[in-house]
Amino acid sequence: MEVLLSQYGYLLIFVITLLEGETVLFIAAILAQLGMLNIEFSILSAILGSTIGDQMFFHFARQEGYRFVKKFKFIWNALPRAEELVKRHGTYIVLFARYLYGLRLALVVMCGLVKMPSLKFSLYNVGAAIVWAVSYGFLGYYFARAVGSLAGSKAELILAAAIGIAAIIYWISRTARQNRVSTVESSKNSKSNADKPKDADGVPKQEE
Repeated sequence: MEVLLSQYGYLLIFVITLLEGETVLFIAAILAQLGMLNIEFSILSAILGSTIGDQMFFHFARQEGYRFVKKFKFIWNALPRAEELVKRHGTYIVLFARYLYGLRLALVVMCGLVKMPSLKFSLYNVGAAIVWAVSYGFLGYYFARAVGSLAGSKAELILAAAIGIAAIIYWISRTARQNRVSTVESSKNSKSNADKPKDADGVPKQEE
């Protein structure tokens, strides 16, 4: 197991953080505390994956517009919320996108759709990736150290705690996505009913 992690752990971190990555980075940091990975390399892999992934989605959204976005249902469903945040806070929201569960790529795509200057986005993106990876990385690293001091440095207990925390992070992220999908579908249904002809009491008429 240790050999597998030492050989492919950083590659896995890179690949997964191309799309999301909070959970894998947190676990990688805990494994680094256990000596299975290097915390600096884990954070660097996350920075590279996160930065490159966001640059790709931003570029394609900027060049191809909504035609590109429609290919990704999970982004398309989150787009109304992302559009609202960009309108309210401007493109500076990209600095905090990685801390908004399930909205990271939707916000990146929205910045591309509104034609945010590429250089400006790149600077924001790199800075945000560094802050995000360092904060999550060291959060997991020192969390494992704290658990280790309480558990007598038993790797099994530390890993169990890591899995538990990772499951909570994943559950929060998934719940947030599902809530956004429900909100979008509800909004569509409400709009559809609003467009239907209504009777004298204001109730939408049923199609015959």
